[in-house]
Amino acid sequence: MKKIKKAIGLILCITVFAAMAMGSGSSDSSSATKVGETSSSEDKDTKTSDKTENVDKGKKSEEKTPMAEIKDKYSVGETMDYKGLKITYVSSSNYTSDNDFIQPADGNKFIRLAFYVDNESGSDQSISTYSFTCYADGYECESHYFDDDLSLSLSNGRTGEGAVYFEVPEDAKSIEIEYEYDLWNSKKVQFAFEGDKDSGFVGEKKGGDVENAFHVGDIIETKGMKISYLKAAEYTGYSEYFGPADGKKYIYIELEVENISDSDKNISYFSFECYADGASCNGYYGMDDALSADLSAGRKAKGTIAFEVPKDAEVIEIEFEDNIWTDSKVIFLYEE
Repeated sequence: MKKIKKAIGLILCITVFAAMAMGSGSSDSSSATKVGETSSSEDKDTKTSDKTENVDKGKKSEEKTPMAEIKDKYSVGETMDYKGLKITYVSSSNYTSDNDFIQPADGNKFIRLAFYVDNESGSDQSISTYSFTCYADGYECESHYFDDDLSLSLSNGRTGEGAVYFEVPEDAKSIEIEYEYDLWNSKKVQFAFEGDKDSGFVGEKKGGDVENAFHVGDIIETKGMKISYLKAAEYTGYSEYFGPADGKKYIYIELEVENISDSDKNISYFSFECYADGASCNGYYGMDDALSADLSAGRKAKGTIAFEVPKDAEVIEIEFEDNIWTDSKVIFLYEE
């Protein structure tokens, strides 16, 4: 089962990285425009000039700043920086599961390693538990999955948190966790398990372009599609056995999508990401009317996109990737 899961994870990683390799833009730009609003040619020229200037500055900065050195092994509190994807090893701990159906075998225990990820690479990046492997005294260990699994798809400038879990022998003398940071060249680093140790690190949460985000009632046009932002609300129709984690809730937005191009268009909830106060959120896929449509020219569809977010979140942004090749994003603000 573990090998099947890792194979699936590898396929997903290859798909994501292939898409990223084809893109060269950033999440700052989008072709989306609100229906009824137009920009003057002067504004467009100014924005183009500003973007060109920023790109030039970015290139000059890259030329002057060498890539951070990659160490062989990282301890709690240290940060690995690979081409702008910064992974901070926040804590390690022995973990006790409160799920009666997920318990370690006799003589074993669960361990947990928590990470904070800051994407400053200039393009979309993904990181998940599938890229981590644990060895206890040289032997590979079984991975496990809990509510806060490390599974992030981050736009440039975004952050996220998560943990990886493994089952190891209680008497293991050496526990090492490998992270494959370069899939194509099989390059790896190690994170040393250090028992119950917390660095106290608290990462910065970064919001997106909220000023230019879209609100309930807005209608926008982007890449041959017209999108109407119909509704935003909390979702409470879940089963008591599959509810949100403590301190969290499910929210959703409802969109109507029309294909205004001359060719077929596809859109689904997989093209959306959510950030609560700047931090990445998990998707919720239990709604019957989740948005997923293949539209012929002139056709329409309605659907919802749902996420699990902290109850006390102040700003919730839902990003739509309107162009996979340039990483351009459209932001919908969640407003009940």
